[in-house]
Amino acid sequence: MLKFLQPDSAISLYQYAISESIKSKDSVFWVKSLTSLSYLYAHNGNFGHAYDGYWNALSLANQLEDDLLRVHIYNGLGWLYSFYERNKLSNEYFDQAISICKNNESIDQYILVDNYYAKATIARKSGDIEQARAYLDTCILQKNSIIEATEERNDNSFIEAEYGYLLYEDEEYDKALDRLLPLDEFFTRYQHSYLVIFHYFIGNIYQKKNQLQKSEQFYHSALEAGMRHKSHSDLLPIINNELSKVKLKMGKTKEAYQYLLKSKELNERQYGSRSNNNKKFLEIKDQYRKEQEYQKELQQKRELERLTQESKINYLRNIIFYITISALVLVVFFVYRNLRNKYKADKKFFIEKQKMEEEKIKEVLEIKNKELTASVLQIIQHEETLAEIKKELTELKKEPDANQINKLSKKINLNTNNNWKEFEARFVEVNGNFYKELHKQFPKLTQGDQKICALIKLNFDSKGMAKLLGISTESVHTTRYRLRKKLGLSRQDNLEEFISNIG
Repeated sequence: MLKFLQPDSAISLYQYAISESIKSKDSVFWVKSLTSLSYLYAHNGNFGHAYDGYWNALSLANQLEDDLLRVHIYNGLGWLYSFYERNKLSNEYFDQAISICKNNESIDQYILVDNYYAKATIARKSGDIEQARAYLDTCILQKNSIIEATEERNDNSFIEAEYGYLLYEDEEYDKALDRLLPLDEFFTRYQHSYLVIFHYFIGNIYQKKNQLQKSEQFYHSALEAGMRHKSHSDLLPIINNELSKVKLKMGKTKEAYQYLLKSKELNERQYGSRSNNNKKFLEIKDQYRKEQEYQKELQQKRELERLTQESKINYLRNIIFYITISALVLVVFFVYRNLRNKYKADKKFFIEKQKMEEEKIKEVLEIKNKELTASVLQIIQHEETLAEIKKELTELKKEPDANQINKLSKKINLNTNNNWKEFEARFVEVNGNFYKELHKQFPKLTQGDQKICALIKLNFDSKGMAKLLGISTESVHTTRYRLRKKLGLSRQDNLEEFISNIG
């Protein structure tokens, strides 16, 4: 575009257009030309002239009551104030432009999107990443609604680039590159002047990743685009400074020094107090600052007088307050310490008491188990005696009094069952939860299986079990084998250990 490639010629043409519009009394064309000229001044770093142009244009637009003209001027003022990081004023002007767009449906809604995009950029530069992302989301929503209504095709490359810059601010460098690099062809072909910003950010990312050659390449490309199009002059000192850092890391100290000097020179030319272009703008800023300082000084004097009158009262209040607080702190401290000591003593007493109770229960349990074992041994002895009697009686069956012998044998069997029931009752008394837990885990076990489990828990061997149950040792082995299968145990599992852990 001519206004960026040949700014001096473009300025002359805009000034001529302004002169002709004044002669023809075409106020609308006058404001448009003045706004465009101010925009060009701002992008070339001549902020003082841009400031004057925008305010003159705004005065004329207000007289014309032309909302579209005012929207463009407010947008320009917003960007202008952002160059000097006066973000509060900058956002106020963008907000005024947005308000006009929302209240006037005849204005192209893409202008509304542009102002939200501007606010996103300001938020990102201020470090408010979440707010910036919210504004970009609004841009996308607004664009989608416009496309649905008009069925137009629209490009989101600028918004996508801003999303990429936010990823860079979040230190998500690889994700930022994934979002930015696919946009490079579009900006190179259709928005070459924007490469000043675009390649600057990519250069920053590669510098963070310590890929210095790529970083150097994109910084150079950004500077070339800036010099070619004479645009984004506010960014050129920063790019030179970053390029100086990269050169220094690469060991190119001489080149690093030259770029650092260039950065300071550009910075002084654009923002320094000796800059002729900005002297007028800085004078306005100084007047504003002096007025603010004067008002602040008056307010401070009034505040000082008020504080002097109240100082004695406040001093006494503070003394009473601190004494009260100190006393409360001491009281709270002593109460807390006493409660803590009492808690520790109670806890220690409870733990010791619990240990004593556990030991007592353990001792009682051991005594009862010993008694139970002794009872079982007695039963076994009894069983052996009865078995011998039974054997003798069986031999006596050959005698004539066979009926009497059968009655004695049945009576012996009855006594055996009663002995087992007595044992089982005493076993449940000592090991109350064993049968409950065994039945809960293995409900399909028979009464015979449960007897075997009880004897295993008391550490009886196969021989002892055989005598107590009145069966052979081989039958005990067979019963144990079947029991292992019912309990789902493998050969490697210890049956005695498994049974002892139940209940």
